[in-house]
Amino acid sequence: MDYQTLRNNCPTWDAYIGHDFVNQLAAGTLAPDSFRHYLVQDYLYLIHYTRVMALSVYKSDTLAQMRVGQAGINAMLDLEIGMYLDFCQQWGIALEEVENAPESPATIAYSRYILDAAMSGSLAELYAAIAPCLMGYGEIGKRIKDEGFIAGNPYQPWIDVFSSDDFQAITAQNEAQINMLLADASHAQANKFQRLFNTAARMEVNFWQQALDLS
Repeated sequence: MDYQTLRNNCPTWDAYIGHDFVNQLAAGTLAPDSFRHYLVQDYLYLIHYTRVMALSVYKSDTLAQMRVGQAGINAMLDLEIGMYLDFCQQWGIALEEVENAPESPATIAYSRYILDAAMSGSLAELYAAIAPCLMGYGEIGKRIKDEGFIAGNPYQPWIDVFSSDDFQAITAQNEAQINMLLADASHAQANKFQRLFNTAARMEVNFWQQALDLS
């Protein structure tokens, strides 16, 4: 079992990485209110995602695994969450507004799903549940870059982050970690990993859609 197997057997993967939200963002035609909605809800989601990474340290069997989890926590707290707050400021959303915003139903469903998987399952199950988020953004960034950037796109700073060489390198490291954890899965374990992955990918589709719907 490996990441590519999970990805290739996920029925909603193309709907996730090729969602209208992503396509409109890449074309620069996404409604500003949809992007603002996404920024706030993704910040709220990332708070819970950081808790999942903390649980990955707790679930780890080796020091090397703990260090991967620690790096994930540091990346969230020192880089990615700060980046989203910077985006919010640039788009006219005050910090107080972001921190006090109510979680949408899609954000609640997705964040609690990965937290439940992290608390109740093994380290491998934890990574299977977060793999769509962990890997999908890198794939989306690469696809947009390969298709060519649109001059004057107001969303170019977001695209630049996830298409960057640094983020692509992180994505490759994450894939190696996932592959190592899933390598010796039994048939029953592999089926569970796929179910966890598929559900999370469906949650990602709903997460994009809520931004388009402003729900």
